Amino acid sequence: MSSPGGQASATAAANEPLRARVLRTAQEVLHWTPLTLTLLFLGQLFVLGWLPAGREEARLDRAEAEVRARAEALRTEERELTEEARMLQDPIYRERVRKSLAVPGGEPLTLERARTGSQP
Repeated sequence: MSSPGGQASATAAANEPLRARVLRTAQEVLHWTPLTLTLLFLGQLFVLGWLPAGREEARLDRAEAEVRARAEALRTEERELTEEARMLQDPIYRERVRKSLAVPGGEPLTLERARTGSQP
């Protein structure tokens, strides 16, 4: 059952002039504008700021790991080359290489074999 007051307000709303309805709608829109603008700003911040920043962070983390691995490989190579240079300057090592080359049918001494200490 509808109350007589409910019917009266529905009838009054229907008879309300267009200008008054537009004014009331504009007031409602203005009432919700701060919340709407805030939500739009936060949405834009999320879509155009936070998501791309997260992707960029992940890309930079991968690049950092790659650079660190390459730097470690270069440090290892540098240590090996320094050791090799030291071995090549050692007169005892050079004499051992010369003797290994003088043995017929023998395998010549290499840096790898010299490092491990294995004999031909």
